[in-house]
Amino acid sequence: MVAAHGGGGRLMSRGRPMMPFDALDVALEPGITLVEASAGTGKTFAITRLVLRLLLERKVEHLGQILVVTFTEKATQELIGRIRAVLREADRVWSDTPPLRDAGNDDLFTLYEKHGSAGAPIVRAALGALDELGVSTIHGFCHRVLSESALESRVHFGGTFLDDDSNILQRLTQDWLRRRVLQAPAAAALISDDGDDPLTWIKSLMRPYLRHPRTTIEAAPDFAPQLLKDFVLTVSKAFEQEKQSRHLMGFDDLLRRLHDILVAEGPGGLLASRIRERFCVALIDEFQDTDPTQFPIFSTAFSGCPLFLIGDPKQSIFAFRNADVHAYLKAAATIERRYTLLTNFRSTDAMVRGVTQLFRQNPEPFACSPELIGVPEVTAANRVHTPESLTADGQQALQWMWIGEAYNTSKHSIAKEQGTTLAIRAVTVEMQRLIADGVGAAEIAVLVRTNAEAQEVKRSLDAAGIPCVVGANQDVLASEEADELVRLAVAIATPRDGAAVRSAMATRLWGCDAVAVADTLRNDGSGAWDSVLDRLVLARTIWLRHDGATALAWLLNACGATARLLSLRDGERRVTNVRHVLEILQEADAVSALTPDAVHGWVASERGSAITPERREMRLERDADAVQILTIYKAKGLQWPVVFCPTLWRTKSFAPKTLDVPYTLTPLDDGMVLDLGSPLQAQRREQKQLEQLGEDLRLAYVALTRAESRCYVTWGTFSDAAASPLGWLIQGRGDTVERAAIDTLIAASAGTMGIADVVLQAPASPVPTPVELPARRAPLTFTTAPGQLAIWRSSSFTTLTRNVSHADSRDVDDILQPDEVRRTAAHVGGFRGVPAGTNIGNVLHGLFEHTDFMRAAVTTEAAVEDALRAYGVVVPRDGRWTPTHIREMIDTVCRAGIPGAGFALSAVPPQATLREWRFSMPVRDFSMAAVAGALEAYGSAHAKAYAPMLRTLRDEQFRGYLTGSIDLAFEHEGRWHILDWKSNWLGANDADYAPEALGHAMHATHYTLQYHVYLVALHRHLRARQPGYDPRVHWGQVTYAFLRGIGATGRDGWFTDAPTAELLHALDRAFGGTP
Repeated sequence: MVAAHGGGGRLMSRGRPMMPFDALDVALEPGITLVEASAGTGKTFAITRLVLRLLLERKVEHLGQILVVTFTEKATQELIGRIRAVLREADRVWSDTPPLRDAGNDDLFTLYEKHGSAGAPIVRAALGALDELGVSTIHGFCHRVLSESALESRVHFGGTFLDDDSNILQRLTQDWLRRRVLQAPAAAALISDDGDDPLTWIKSLMRPYLRHPRTTIEAAPDFAPQLLKDFVLTVSKAFEQEKQSRHLMGFDDLLRRLHDILVAEGPGGLLASRIRERFCVALIDEFQDTDPTQFPIFSTAFSGCPLFLIGDPKQSIFAFRNADVHAYLKAAATIERRYTLLTNFRSTDAMVRGVTQLFRQNPEPFACSPELIGVPEVTAANRVHTPESLTADGQQALQWMWIGEAYNTSKHSIAKEQGTTLAIRAVTVEMQRLIADGVGAAEIAVLVRTNAEAQEVKRSLDAAGIPCVVGANQDVLASEEADELVRLAVAIATPRDGAAVRSAMATRLWGCDAVAVADTLRNDGSGAWDSVLDRLVLARTIWLRHDGATALAWLLNACGATARLLSLRDGERRVTNVRHVLEILQEADAVSALTPDAVHGWVASERGSAITPERREMRLERDADAVQILTIYKAKGLQWPVVFCPTLWRTKSFAPKTLDVPYTLTPLDDGMVLDLGSPLQAQRREQKQLEQLGEDLRLAYVALTRAESRCYVTWGTFSDAAASPLGWLIQGRGDTVERAAIDTLIAASAGTMGIADVVLQAPASPVPTPVELPARRAPLTFTTAPGQLAIWRSSSFTTLTRNVSHADSRDVDDILQPDEVRRTAAHVGGFRGVPAGTNIGNVLHGLFEHTDFMRAAVTTEAAVEDALRAYGVVVPRDGRWTPTHIREMIDTVCRAGIPGAGFALSAVPPQATLREWRFSMPVRDFSMAAVAGALEAYGSAHAKAYAPMLRTLRDEQFRGYLTGSIDLAFEHEGRWHILDWKSNWLGANDADYAPEALGHAMHATHYTLQYHVYLVALHRHLRARQPGYDPRVHWGQVTYAFLRGIGATGRDGWFTDAPTAELLHALDRAFGGTP
């Protein structure tokens, strides 16, 4: 880099000399070499030539000793492809007799002349062993090292790596809300009034805090900042504890673990030595996207080995993925061997000079000293062919599109949203002219900042008849097609659920509208409905024999989905999404054996992740002649002859806040600080705003350097445009950027820039029809409501029992599973010794949910092992409990007689069951006192004993919906029963699960209240659906199965209670039902 206005002379960066880089000549010596690139200067070319030279010069014995690291999975595949192509071309050069030199292989011919025929077997061997090349992301490298060197890295052998740990954070956040907020009216009111969803705090507060292990929190003493501080500290502590106890590691944990061990042991340590035994050389691509842990990792692990760091700080744009340009600058300042790439192979000379001049207009082009990040003097190789239509239309390489005062929506400027619409219309009109003049649609790209902007551009181009595709960073699992595929899967899983089947039929994929669905139901005698069910049953059979993707593909074919979708305007987009989702389901099915009824939950869980994996980003729907619309992030590394940048004038506001509390995360010398309103926050926010401007300028650099021959930039009298990155480049800080400033810039550009006024026709709009006003009526009068209106809200059993008014407000898990009891469980054998906790509860619930009670003995250990693995439950190596113990427990529970019922679950067929039955029950004027009164008057002895405890719960009026999920409701011999599975640890002895002990446990956990809520929900359901419903005839009993206590015979482990009709009616009234 040079000082911003530097020209010739010695190249300098951060006060230190830089030398021009030549991949064919640079010394391949031990030590660190920094190579700073600029856009289009061929850093991937340099990496591929370094790999070839390392082989030819015998710096490595084979390809597998070279480590290449890049930023994304997509980039790893591209690098592998480029290395393969170079090796193939080199093999051709060495194989020709004599070798033929041409413009495309000049560099390879140079290497041939240097190494002669001795290089032929080396190149051929490398080509045959390409799979040995270690190309990976930084996280992939860390995962591989920690897995292969578990002993040296002190990683738990049974540990699990998480692609995404968002589900854990969401659950812990919800736990925090239940424990800290729902029982604190002030906190609940604050969150409700603000309208903020606390789950968004994971991304805004928790993630940044967790990524920096030395982050401190400085918060104002007010209630809201202290509540947020408590959230961050409490949830982060629980998060780290859970990962440690379950031996889980996420992306950030991989980096920190490897960093901490390598730095502690040093270059001579055991782990660093093991890495160097595996790899002799490392080439780190995209190093500008590093973070504070990566440079210490590589400099320590590859001490004494050739280590090349290749990057461009001007293109560091992925801060949201934890990239830290300051970490790059700090590392670069310590490196002695420094090179730069100075020839642009992407763009024309005019394009290169125009962009360079724009960025050199400001002495600090990236909002920092040019000694840190400047703009070097790059020359064009002039290898780009410019379409003839672009040379004859009188426009320049960097073409400004001026939208002036004629379009002002206020006295002085154009409002942002109106400006965006005008800019996109201007782009559409100019694009129509270019295509009419012979420029191919596929030669054009439109680059935007956000997905919303991308969709607005697409709508404009679609309306103009310009073929286009969107390549924005959108999750295909969030698409309408994914929703509809889930609805099909639910119908396949439950063909007897009429609502689910009708919902599937009403999708675009099935193809029925409301009339067609109604006709199918109305003409039941024609067999149409049976045909629908037969189709679903056959799809289920295919699913169970093969996999979900095959079954859904068959069903889509049977419904004619592809042809129907392709008839729509965006049909290609929809078909691409369908195929993409099916691929993802097939991958998931291979890992987790997804059943039809598990798809809905799996998709919902995946959507809840904070990060969209690359494999789920929407694909381009076609590679044909179409304009590409992409976010700037997605466009990095790509190029087109013509690029439009319609919204670089827009500013990105920096005023993050939640609960009306501003927050900033700011680097310190020894870590980070999360500021929630400290006295220093104003100063820190100003620093953060400057950092945001720097990133916006780097984004603008990436956008403007994608063009080969021409780049269009819109500008005008837009509101706040002066504060945008382009405004900074043109004149620095200021309130406005006048047309004169751009004219001056263009006049000094030596013909590389031009400007044209945008002339747009007013969009057609229908002539408004006059509306005849009605005759004058008496004026309206208003009265004040006599008090506050009651708010309907949603609640649950858990919420009701959180609001404890007495001193013992511990959570259920804390009452039943204290730490000392959990430690005792570790010394108990058999099923009773299975660890307690949420995860094992989820495992057991899932297994019972999918077990055919009449064939429980055929439950396989593989199914148990899959369920344990899915929830991260590790089977102990000492054999004190195994999957066999769980499988045998399930069989025992199903065969054992249920006390009081007179039968076993093995007598209940699957079609007589409702599993995980969810309800949402309207409740009016509910109170705990009313429920307690019903129990005292009509309840069993157990219920009567519980009523005084119920009265100790906070008795607040509640109106709204009471929600819940019953593990199992089933019918046997005309009577309905409720059964709930409980995996709670109550002790090591049989007496701990005797009926008297279970009665105490039911009271202590408020499970007694829970099953009475369930009684009301099922009572109301049966009253609405069961012909001739009579509680005296149609009710059986409630059973709670404490699984650790159940044996083949006896009452241990079973809690039962049979409701009377009088109790059901009284409870219904207490919950605001019929009188």
